[in-house]
Amino acid sequence: MRVAVVGAGSAGVTTAWLLHGSHEVTLYEGAARVGGHVYTVSVDVDGRPVPVELGAEFFFREGYRGLHALLDRMGIRALRDQLRVSISLGEGATPVVVPPRDLRTLATCLPPRVARDLVWLWRVGFEGERVAQQHERTLSVEAFLARSAMPRDVAERLLLPLIASSWGVTLEQARALSAYNVVRVMGLRPSQEAHSYRLPGGFVTYLEALLRDAPKVTVRTDAPVDSVDRDGDALVVTAKGERARYDAVVLACDWRNSAAMCAGSAVLSSWREAFAAFEDYPATVAVHRDRSFMPASRHHWGASNYRLVPGERPRTTVWSGRPTNTDVFRTWMRPDEREPASTTHVARYRHILCTTEHPARQEALAKLQGLHGLWAAGMYTTGIDNHESAVRSAVTVAQRLAPDAERVRWLAPQVDT
Repeated sequence: MRVAVVGAGSAGVTTAWLLHGSHEVTLYEGAARVGGHVYTVSVDVDGRPVPVELGAEFFFREGYRGLHALLDRMGIRALRDQLRVSISLGEGATPVVVPPRDLRTLATCLPPRVARDLVWLWRVGFEGERVAQQHERTLSVEAFLARSAMPRDVAERLLLPLIASSWGVTLEQARALSAYNVVRVMGLRPSQEAHSYRLPGGFVTYLEALLRDAPKVTVRTDAPVDSVDRDGDALVVTAKGERARYDAVVLACDWRNSAAMCAGSAVLSSWREAFAAFEDYPATVAVHRDRSFMPASRHHWGASNYRLVPGERPRTTVWSGRPTNTDVFRTWMRPDEREPASTTHVARYRHILCTTEHPARQEALAKLQGLHGLWAAGMYTTGIDNHESAVRSAVTVAQRLAPDAERVRWLAPQVDT
């Protein structure tokens, strides 16, 4: 078959790689680069380039079996890092560093109020373990907190702001998130180690490796797709005024673009409605070199640095330069907040909002898969708000389009659900 894959993010590239050798695949990407939300940029620090993730970054051993399998097959070594976080709970207060790395950071965890908070974070993890094991996807964070018996002051001062800052949402939006999604993504479970992995050269290197391993795939960057429509026995993709006919089209871009591409087609109206049902919110991420976004003492810097000061919207700053011990940071900016003067790169996203209604929207989309020759892939279509879901979505589509392909049969059993 002639297959078009629209969107060269993780889901689109993985789909194209899986179908390589089974079908004639064309991969469309509106930007001049591949990667989508996998966005590795380079920051010059004293004449040397430092790779920084402007999009997807953290991934772990647990819950990412498919991603690790792809990395191993491509011969890419993932480097394991201790995932230490710093939490500022008040203006001028000493940040809490967990897990502590020495006596000085251990001291930040010992004040009675802080120790009580951390004990409750540990205790709530056991409830998180039950939610994860039972796949309670329609339980809200608010209901989860009530069931966990966490004292209200700890929830309002620590856990809710921690969740809100991790997603760049308001406290009210954080209450409505799916607890299952939060528990799985944040690792709020005793069984999950405090670690993360990174790729030398940046996250995008594995997508580039997949494309090198799929030389028969035609890659068209800088080719935004305007529309998709059904015409007789084929789907017509229009990109930059050029029309091409395909037997199947995989929309591996986000829900908003997918809905817009189907908007002019009466045949694909059910698809447009399913895409339009997903909720999202705007997010602005800035890479900069402004140390004022970090704890005052470098000794208290963590991989992720949470500012949870009462009266302020919670905010997270990632120490992107930690592998090279350089002052390079990535911050989820607050709405209407200006980026620091030292900003080198900015990305503006529409981020999926995984509320308790999200699973029902995924199920509605799943029922349409293959209808009129159209398919949908992407992190938002299946699973939770993590990178493995993008890989899983590619496998789900490829299993239907090329069930006997070696790559599909190899990867499918290894992908986490």
